[in-house]
Amino acid sequence: MALGAGGGAACALALDQFGLAGPWQKIALLLVLLAMFAISAWLYATHEREMDLSKTSEKARHGQELIEQLQQEIDHHTRLEQELTQAKQAAESAVLAKGEFLATMSHEIRTPLNGIVPMLDLLLQGQLSANQLEMVRTAYSSSQQLLRIVDDILDYSKLEADRLELETTNFNLRELLENVIRLMDRPAESKGLRLYLHLDPGVRLPVRGDPVRLRQVLTNLISNAVKFTEKGSVSVHVQRLGETAAQHQLRFEVRDTGIGIPHEAMERLFSAFSQADASTTRLYGGTGLGLAICKRIVELMGGRIGVKSETGRGTDFWFEIPLLKVHGDMPARDATHSGMRVMLLSNDPRLRMRLSMLLPNWGMRLTAVETTQEALDRLRAAATQGPPWAYSVVVADIAGMRNTAIALRRNLEHHAIYGQIRLLCLYGEETPPEELRERATLLSRQAQDGDLRVALSAPTPAAREETAEPEPMPSQPLSPQRRMRVLLVEDNPVNLMVGQRLLGVLGTDCDAAGNGEEALLRMSASRYDLVLMDCQMPVMDGYNATRRWRELERDAGDGRHLPIIAMTANAMAGDRQKCLDAGMDDYLAKPVTRAELERSLHRWWHTGTAPASAANMPPVRTETPTPPVAAAPLEAAIAPASIAPPPASPASEAAPSVTIDDEVLEELRAVLGGELDRLIRVFLDDAPRQIAALEEAAVAPDFEALREHAHSLKSSSANLGAMQLSAAAKRVELGARTGTLDRPAVEVAKIAWEFKRARDVLLDALPRAEA
Repeated sequence: MALGAGGGAACALALDQFGLAGPWQKIALLLVLLAMFAISAWLYATHEREMDLSKTSEKARHGQELIEQLQQEIDHHTRLEQELTQAKQAAESAVLAKGEFLATMSHEIRTPLNGIVPMLDLLLQGQLSANQLEMVRTAYSSSQQLLRIVDDILDYSKLEADRLELETTNFNLRELLENVIRLMDRPAESKGLRLYLHLDPGVRLPVRGDPVRLRQVLTNLISNAVKFTEKGSVSVHVQRLGETAAQHQLRFEVRDTGIGIPHEAMERLFSAFSQADASTTRLYGGTGLGLAICKRIVELMGGRIGVKSETGRGTDFWFEIPLLKVHGDMPARDATHSGMRVMLLSNDPRLRMRLSMLLPNWGMRLTAVETTQEALDRLRAAATQGPPWAYSVVVADIAGMRNTAIALRRNLEHHAIYGQIRLLCLYGEETPPEELRERATLLSRQAQDGDLRVALSAPTPAAREETAEPEPMPSQPLSPQRRMRVLLVEDNPVNLMVGQRLLGVLGTDCDAAGNGEEALLRMSASRYDLVLMDCQMPVMDGYNATRRWRELERDAGDGRHLPIIAMTANAMAGDRQKCLDAGMDDYLAKPVTRAELERSLHRWWHTGTAPASAANMPPVRTETPTPPVAAAPLEAAIAPASIAPPPASPASEAAPSVTIDDEVLEELRAVLGGELDRLIRVFLDDAPRQIAALEEAAVAPDFEALREHAHSLKSSSANLGAMQLSAAAKRVELGARTGTLDRPAVEVAKIAWEFKRARDVLLDALPRAEA
């Protein structure tokens, strides 16, 4: 445009020079101005374009810097991810190592406790002076506290590692609650406290869930309530919040009238290793793990937990959890018992409440009275009104009416005005009168709901007279007509002696087997009422032995089922389920107390079943029958009046400088006397076989066999004070367990050398033991 205007101005000036007429100068001036304007516009446009290019270049440079910074951030995050992955892998490895360590240590701690707790329990039943009884009680309570601490630490570690697994099984909620209340009765009574259970009538009793963990939470909360309450009462309340098609929503509350909790302390109550009073002058002990474990378990169950408290006015701990419904948990009521009237004669409010909520679920109508005269008046009035109003059963609590129980029985039997009424007497620790034992049905107050229902559903007196003698109830003491036959399968000689002593005190006939294969031979050769099976044994463990026996029972097809109860020191998650999956009926964790063993025997022994001959038993085919391992010398029953020695503590990590701990032998000699000679000979006969097996396993090397035999030798040697031998065996066991045993033959040779030294010392001690 500028060039065109300039050219036009030049042409106009040329025409003006040639003399042509016209305003050529003005035109030329306008064109010049136009050219100047065009040049100015071009210069402005060029400047603007340069500015835009400069801005674009600046943006590009800034963008490149951002890209470089972003790349640096990406590299940094990549490094962090790699570090986090490595840290995660290291943490997982640490968790696995910790889990293995916990499994090992739990078993190691429980094994000596199995020799301590039952023996102290037996000592409490013996003839002791007042001072001796007080000392034994102190030792027993301390051993129980140690066991609870071990369990708490183990449970918290499993919860922290998310390795605690819940089981789902059917159970009766009332039975679980009553068992927990019964367990806490003695501690509450020792402090003069009243312990109550309030179960809402709308709560369904048959449920599905994890009864072991629910019992653990309730026991912890009730134990805390008893510990922090000096006077008043502790009550447990259960109510139904709602339900869905598959589950019930229940609320559990544990209320006490204790010291209460300050508001500022509530926030840290459910933290691990924390207590409301954490000072060095605190009055109440504990690890501070109990409530943390409860919180984690309740959350694992899909519930929540909380606390309401006021200082000096008591505390209310509560938790809400869902429990699954039992398929068909509302069966049609038996028409035979529908509307049956039952009278309860008792002044115990807890028993009255229990039956008032229990019997309506069975279609029975309950009337509760407190005196014998009131009971007779009501029975007479009901009988005159006819069958719909007449009573069928009178349940008498003889604990509160000992002087009038016989009079009640005679009135019911000799006066036809009362009709055909059965008398069911509930007894506690007292011995029922002879007349009641002969003419009435007896049942323990601690009997399970199923036993009570069977007793209430028994035939009428007329029908009972036509039969011979009434069959004893499962909850009564062991039948005096026939001693129970038990097979104890245990490879550890000391644990074997402890088990035989407990079974002997409970009035049973006990045979012993040293491994699963030998147990199968004995179970095939004779009939046992029950088998107590250790799980970790040489040759054949308890799991495989139980599976094999269940297969033989199925092949026999005669409907017989031999109760097999696991008795093991393993206490990690899944151990109970592993035993049940193998075909075992129940699980007892070592150390086993006399009360736990007695309850298990009562639960699984069917007294009406007579022993069968060997010809009726399924044959067991074994390729190489193994002779008993250290069992024969102890097969004879041990007199209940004698007292067994408490086993010594296991060796510590650092081996002691002496071959045999003389203090251990002196303690054993003081308690056992002449029986120490037999215990030493059992050990000296058994240890060479264990060492020979270790030497054979070291050749391959067979780490599993090394671990099993070293574990057995470690425990038995420590119990006799051979601490260096026990420490050498422990090193082999731990190395075989982790696969880090570099020179198995050398380590086994050290065990053999330590045994030779220990044998010489023990042989020298034999004459002193005999003396």
